Amino acid sequence: MPNIYSPAELSALLRAHNLAPLKSLGQNFLIDQNIVEKIAAAAVEPGGNVLEVGPGPGALTLQLARRAGRVVAVEIDRGMLGVLQETLAGQDHVQVLHMDFLKTDLAEIAREFFDGQPFAVAGNLPYYITAKCLLKVLESPVLPTRFTAMVQQEVAARLTARPGDKNYGAITASAAYYGGAEVLFPVGRSCFLPAPEVDSAIVQFRPRVCVAAERGAYAKMVRGLFAMRRKTIANNLKASFGIKGEDAARILSAAGVEGSRRAETLSPAEFGRLANAAFGGDGAGNA
Repeated sequence: MPNIYSPAELSALLRAHNLAPLKSLGQNFLIDQNIVEKIAAAAVEPGGNVLEVGPGPGALTLQLARRAGRVVAVEIDRGMLGVLQETLAGQDHVQVLHMDFLKTDLAEIAREFFDGQPFAVAGNLPYYITAKCLLKVLESPVLPTRFTAMVQQEVAARLTARPGDKNYGAITASAAYYGGAEVLFPVGRSCFLPAPEVDSAIVQFRPRVCVAAERGAYAKMVRGLFAMRRKTIANNLKASFGIKGEDAARILSAAGVEGSRRAETLSPAEFGRLANAAFGGDGAGNA
């Protein structure tokens, strides 16, 4: 089996399959075995179940397979399937699915491949759909025990920002509904083939509902109040939802929030109270 952590051998393997990293899919393949082993160690408990997003040629998949009891890897690039057959030869507890991860049903995968047992999610997320991948997992009706993801350092900074920070935005507040993320360690651009133009970081979620508001109402409020970032909350209630005058005053009073504030100053709990006051709901925190 080729050493897929060797740039020369990985390049040769890809050429043998008439492949090259596709910019259209944001393909930058990990080649630093030490980093990959660290990711795998953080991503899944020994003997656990893990779903991998975008395995590529299988650098992380191989290390996950050495720890996990069952691995399901979702790959959109048909060309990579032959490569994975070669790099994962003999790994009978690994299942590769040729699918678009954004169109998968995580609950169905959990039932079919993990027998409904707890599972983790891990992956080197394509930069151009990072936010969509994050929300795909976090908004699943079946939450993983942990979600370990490679993202751009800029995204990691946004995910871990606090209210009032310059990096605090809609994705921060949206992810905070599920407890937010922790940055585990940085990953330099030299760890990839080809090297991207930015550095990356490993972030991890331990997803759980942390806000007493219905998820759809919460997400709607977050999007609406960040729609025009420099506007006040009162102005965004009017611009995004058509709420003004006495109705806006009632909502703000019920939520205990000053209308002159801006979205980047609001805590997840305050977004939740505004969502409940504006859109109703039982406040049970169901996703």
